[in-house]
Amino acid sequence: MRELGNGLYRLTEKKKTGSISMKEKKDWPSLIKEIEGLLRLKTFPLGIKFISDEKELHETGKLRVPMKNSFTCQLLTVARTYGWSFVVTGDRLMPVCGNILGFYEAPPGVKNGKFRSIAWCKSMEDAKKFEDSIPRMPLGKYRALFMGPQVHGSFEPDIVLFYGNPAQMILIINALQFEDYERMIFQCIGESSSCAETIVQCYLSQKPLFSIPCFGERRYGHAQDDEVVMSVPAFLVEKVRRNLEALAKRGVRYPIAYFGAQADLCYGLPPAYHELLGLSGYEKPARK
Repeated sequence: MRELGNGLYRLTEKKKTGSISMKEKKDWPSLIKEIEGLLRLKTFPLGIKFISDEKELHETGKLRVPMKNSFTCQLLTVARTYGWSFVVTGDRLMPVCGNILGFYEAPPGVKNGKFRSIAWCKSMEDAKKFEDSIPRMPLGKYRALFMGPQVHGSFEPDIVLFYGNPAQMILIINALQFEDYERMIFQCIGESSSCAETIVQCYLSQKPLFSIPCFGERRYGHAQDDEVVMSVPAFLVEKVRRNLEALAKRGVRYPIAYFGAQADLCYGLPPAYHELLGLSGYEKPARK
């Protein structure tokens, strides 16, 4: 590995190892572009990959090294808006972020709840409960993580993060439920949800996860008031694309067309619903 200047970081030349060959990898650029088109997303979907083995660092090309004392949520926003890709190690992160991602132990003032009691909890007791409830990566298991727009296809991700408005995110949920339906139940720890839920909980559970960007991600990461996020394990992203397309053919697509709230809504129902519900007198002009 060597520095290229201007924050760029080049990994050594790709070598054939026991890892997945390029032919076996998904065509991520095409896959992500189709989802972006179907959802009309404003920012890039982000791939996240945890790195435990030195050999895995040879799977990609250019990556940037974050500035020291970076917040994870800060890097998420830079990556999804600037289109930059990062290799993130614990020494580049703020202590709380690095701890949640498993790079090092929490400082004593975090473990005992003092840190959370400054702003987020009324008492040290509540703050300790808060701290104990936060999902964390196994300590020391991973050396780094890759983060970057998955449309670049620079690496095989573990999870993919989709930022958008609630209407776009419910369509991702609809796509995931279109086949093999199951009710989705999401939890919220509150502050630090950007690291702990958006990344860690999704990775550990290998289940899709809906999350609301926390105060820190909005203040320091500049997540917008209307933005929420869906984290999707990589193996389910093709399912999202396939079923967004299927739903779009049925008229369930973004943007969602309004039908007047003050109107007789039966005029806005598809003809199949009229027959199912026994409605009459709402015939639409035949298509040419």
